[in-house]
Amino acid sequence: MLVTGFGPFEKRRFNPSRVVAAALERQPPRGVRVLARELPVSFRGAPREVERFVARHARQRPVLLLGLGVQRASWFRFEQRARGVFSTERVDNDGVAGAELGGRVGPTLHTEIDVRRLARLLREAGAHDVRLSNDAGGYVCERTYHALLSAGREHGIPAVFLHVPPAAAVASRKQTQLVRALLRAWFAQPHVRANVRFSATARSAGALRSPSAPTPRTRGTRRRTRARRAP
Repeated sequence: MLVTGFGPFEKRRFNPSRVVAAALERQPPRGVRVLARELPVSFRGAPREVERFVARHARQRPVLLLGLGVQRASWFRFEQRARGVFSTERVDNDGVAGAELGGRVGPTLHTEIDVRRLARLLREAGAHDVRLSNDAGGYVCERTYHALLSAGREHGIPAVFLHVPPAAAVASRKQTQLVRALLRAWFAQPHVRANVRFSATARSAGALRSPSAPTPRTRGTRRRTRARRAP
């Protein structure tokens, strides 16, 4: 799976989303390979990085795109959609306001993932307050979510965005534990686990090789298939 987070912006010198994303890559849920990327807090730069990140790893068949960002409120918030119109005068780290994007960047996109189930799993993991939202904020997080959903549709990968609380409300280490437990429970579901097995099998069978270049076999030996962690 692929995970994105953000660095500092405005007066927030510490962004827990980058910490959680990096920690998931270092210590992923068992059986799952996690690749993380810190995105620039930029209306134009973040979508470009998302497109490159997803395109680079799409052939490895990721089973999930997870975007992380920090919000002001003290709860966790799953975003159900990303709007394609940005009118905010709030500027990013490049000094660019959302209103400068030229109005519409695309249609409103909705996640295909069952966010109610995700919210329930996060609560069961120990999060006290988890909410669903139809307003991703109109800032760089929403622009990034739109890019994640667009890339996911292009490559056939489901995407979802989770706003995490400030570290002052929930410590970043605790946030990491909660999100890791959520993902562990999510990937334990039969229909998700089947996709993980398919991804791992495709990779171990040579999904990145050209069909015209079969793997040579040595006489008297058997091909061995190693279980690999799905991205």
